[in-house]
Amino acid sequence: MKVFVFIMLVALSISCKEEKTLLSSLNSSETNIDFQNKLTPTADLNILNYLYYYNGSGVSAGDFNNDGLADLYFTSNQSTDKLYINQGNFKFKDVTDASGIDNATNWTTGSTAVDINNDGLLDIYISKVSEYNNIKGHNLLYVNQGIVDGIPSFKEESVKFGLNSKGFSTHSVFFDYDQDEDLDLFILNHSVHPNRNFGLGKQREVKDSLSGDRLLRNDNGIFKDVSSEAGIYQGKIGYGLGVSVGDINNDGFPDIYVGNDFFENDYLYINQQNGSFKEMISEDGEFLGHTSHFSMGNSIDDLNNDGLSDIVSLDMLPEDIITYKSSGIEYPYSTYERFLKNGYTPQFMQNTLHLNNGDAGFSEIGHLSGIAASEWSWSPIVADLDNDGYKDIYVTNGILGATNDMDFINFISNDSIQKRLGSNMDPEDLSFADAMPTKKLVNYLFKNNGNNTFSNVTKKWTSTGESYSNGGIQVDLDNDGDLDVVVNNINEAALILKNNAIETENRNNFISVEFKGPDNNRLGIGTKVLAYHEGNIQYQENYTTKGYLSSVMPIVHFGLGQNIQLDSLEVIWPGGKFEVLRNVKANHRIKVDYEQASGNYKAKSVQNKVSRFLANITPLLNFKHQDPTSLEFDREPLIPFASTNNGPKSTVADINNDGLEDIFICGGKSQSSGLYLQSETGSFNEIDETLFAQDAINEDTDALFFDADGNGFKDLLVVSGGNEFRSGNQLKPRLFLNDNGILTKSLTQFKDIELNASSISVIDLENDGDLDILITSDLIPWQFGITPEQYLFENDGKGNFTDISSSFGKELRLIGNVTSAQWADLNNDGFKDLVVVGKWMPITIFMNNGKELILQERNNLSNSSGWWNSIA
Repeated sequence: MKVFVFIMLVALSISCKEEKTLLSSLNSSETNIDFQNKLTPTADLNILNYLYYYNGSGVSAGDFNNDGLADLYFTSNQSTDKLYINQGNFKFKDVTDASGIDNATNWTTGSTAVDINNDGLLDIYISKVSEYNNIKGHNLLYVNQGIVDGIPSFKEESVKFGLNSKGFSTHSVFFDYDQDEDLDLFILNHSVHPNRNFGLGKQREVKDSLSGDRLLRNDNGIFKDVSSEAGIYQGKIGYGLGVSVGDINNDGFPDIYVGNDFFENDYLYINQQNGSFKEMISEDGEFLGHTSHFSMGNSIDDLNNDGLSDIVSLDMLPEDIITYKSSGIEYPYSTYERFLKNGYTPQFMQNTLHLNNGDAGFSEIGHLSGIAASEWSWSPIVADLDNDGYKDIYVTNGILGATNDMDFINFISNDSIQKRLGSNMDPEDLSFADAMPTKKLVNYLFKNNGNNTFSNVTKKWTSTGESYSNGGIQVDLDNDGDLDVVVNNINEAALILKNNAIETENRNNFISVEFKGPDNNRLGIGTKVLAYHEGNIQYQENYTTKGYLSSVMPIVHFGLGQNIQLDSLEVIWPGGKFEVLRNVKANHRIKVDYEQASGNYKAKSVQNKVSRFLANITPLLNFKHQDPTSLEFDREPLIPFASTNNGPKSTVADINNDGLEDIFICGGKSQSSGLYLQSETGSFNEIDETLFAQDAINEDTDALFFDADGNGFKDLLVVSGGNEFRSGNQLKPRLFLNDNGILTKSLTQFKDIELNASSISVIDLENDGDLDILITSDLIPWQFGITPEQYLFENDGKGNFTDISSSFGKELRLIGNVTSAQWADLNNDGFKDLVVVGKWMPITIFMNNGKELILQERNNLSNSSGWWNSIA
């Protein structure tokens, strides 16, 4: 009995022991950090009259007292900022009052640590909102005057340096854009006007003194506004929430990425090396492709270890479709189309990851990588948290007032309520905000798998609960070689997450690099570091503004996995001086010195021209597909995707037996399809235009050349769909018989068949020597989700077709919403079997015995359901 009790106690103690996660949350009693970004709505400032009231504030890390430990500075929107000095072992001391920091009034957003006067003492630049709803003031610069008894002393000197900027400031980033060895400044601002008030994208070119972003050039320690001459947009339609700097095109000059909320484009400013920038997204919408719609924080980092800077930007896409559809988030499709016509580029509500292809182009892989949806997200903290050599992403989440909730929108849109809102609200009107729902959410954590995908390890790596988290950073608070995480929360204590990677049994190795820069850039801001080990490369740039409203230490950190040393470490300073360190041992921090760099690095600029093995001969074919915008989303607002604009299909064959391949291209709705005959010179000439013009109203969705009547010439079958027409001739298949190169439309075939066709395939079902036809359908027009019929037709060898769907294809007929089909003899019985895919369908196989198609149910494909588009 005693043995039994002992065993039970041991088992109970093991089961009750909390499993240690990668990141452990430390409470305020352990750290002495009791900071909260406490919000108290007033009649002058609240969510009903300031749209960014719940956007939170940030945190900056820096060694403000030069003792070798990272200290923390938290900004507070409405109350007192806090400075905590690191005393070691995750113990901190609040020295705000003793340091001379006095920022407790008006409205504060972000902060950036910088050595503004290059005296070796770290200063703090603070972004403020001013000139709005009785808010006064300007951005602040607290200059470090020296250290007494381990406590830095600060003096506000923004006017002295020309940094007392007024406006609706969000954040700032220091960088040397003109490569003159001193730090310039980009100030990110935001509009405060309702986004529905603006129309044309050209308004970004109209300067607004309060909302517009600014670029300030450092002229011998005094900062001068050069925004206009540098090509920086300063319009009142810029809703800047995130800004990052990095050398996007690898030409040695830093570029700028700005994330804008709402409909305004994000901005990607490419440095022109002459003191100016070219904004590429508005200039060339295809340069970056689509971006996040409600862009929040962003970060420029090499996510796939190819030595090129990628861009991650956060948005507010929820994981579940119910939350998505109940939120008034994405614009109606007709509104979206209008924005495109008015000078805006494609934007979608999702986190985006733009992978730098190195050919002056990007691939957006947010969904492919697994990071597209993370709820209402703010700051991407990009850092190698497990030291395996690949950068992970920690995402801060939550909003105290979900302004996109449809129920709240309907409530607050009442005319009588709207008249009571604004800058002169009565205090009792604040109660309207109580109807606004909250979204208290868990912060997400994505592990980099090293293959352009990420795994959601939130539950595995962290144990923190839900919060309203905003600005956040990675920082090694205890100098143990792994990166801890610090997050600023609304109305709750800040999160201090201790990283336990170094303490694990199979710990990975690391190396970190700090910088001793030239006289006017003491921290080496903008320095590039490339770490090489066993054929692999890691790349980082030393910029401190990261994520959202926050800044990190001027130190770069590399996880090395199980490698115990680097083959080499290449350090490239702004301006081009560089040095290479060989055989660098792991597990320590090294300091590189600008004075030790003797080489002159030649930047390998990304080229716009890329050699390709395929020649572009598009000009030889005069066809441009046209498909007018449909109102499908207005007609059926709950559909998850459109079926009306799927693009053109084509089919190729030698229709006149001259040895040259000709081409037929399907036209969009109200556009004639085209048949083009190839000439000996390689050009294509359109023929039989009137033959296809009579069916121009159709949206042709597929076509196929095959010899239907056995005369040795390729006939043409064309099908239509596109979810444009509910019924009628626009949904009837058309067969064009070929007699010695002359096509004639058959008036007898398929005259009683109507379907929204998705694909055509031909097959000799019975091995009788003629080609039979399968026409698939993916939907019933205007009835999304209802199962359509699939059609199987038997050929009599003379081009006459009989519907055998209810006999030979009875199990296929109502199998699902089929998009694509392929035939192959899977069991070697001499008959071609059928494989189909579609929407909400598994990959489905039908065995052909020459008499009927039999559904094969016992296979390993039953769990393959998805939104399949095609099979090959």
